[in-house]
Amino acid sequence: MTRPTHFFDLYDAETLFGLLRSVANSFTSSPAKRVQDLLFLVFGLTHLREWIAPGYDPQHAATTPAQQFFQHIYELREFKILQHLCNRSKHTVPAEAVMGALYESKIDDWPDVDAVRDFDRGFPTAYSVDDQDVLEVIQAVIAFYDKHWFQFAAKRDSLERERLSGGSNGST
Repeated sequence: MTRPTHFFDLYDAETLFGLLRSVANSFTSSPAKRVQDLLFLVFGLTHLREWIAPGYDPQHAATTPAQQFFQHIYELREFKILQHLCNRSKHTVPAEAVMGALYESKIDDWPDVDAVRDFDRGFPTAYSVDDQDVLEVIQAVIAFYDKHWFQFAAKRDSLERERLSGGSNGST
C-alpha cells in the first residue's frame, strides 16, 4: 500500500510552492526580516524538488520529467547555496560560506517586539551569504521552479487535457 504524499493539509508540490511564494512575498516586503521565515524558505525551497519527484534517487538515471527537473535544478548555483544553508542549519556543521545579518530597523518596523533578541540592534533587515543578499538567491530559485517546473507542468497538463478531450485537431 502506497501512503499519500502530503504534510497535513499540504497535499502536493503546487500547494507547497504557493505557500513558499506567499512567505517569500511577505519576507521581501517586510522591512524587518524574521529568521523563521528565512529558515522555512531555505528548507522548503531545498526540499520542494523532493515533493516534485518523491522517492527519486539521483544516483539513478532520470527517466521522467519530474526526475529530470530534480537533476536540472541541482545545477543552479543559487539552489546549491540554499542547499548548503539548509544542510548547515540541519546538521550544525561549520559553515563554508560567510553568513551575515544587517540590523537597521526602527522599533516602529518591528512586527513582534517580544521576538527581538537584542534591543540595541533590533530586527534584521537583510541576510547575506558570501556577500550576496539571500533574497536574491531565494528569488532566483523561486523563478527557476516557476519557469522550469510549474509553468511547464501547467502547459503539459493543459495539452494532456486537450488530447484526452479530443481537443482541436483541426477538423470542423
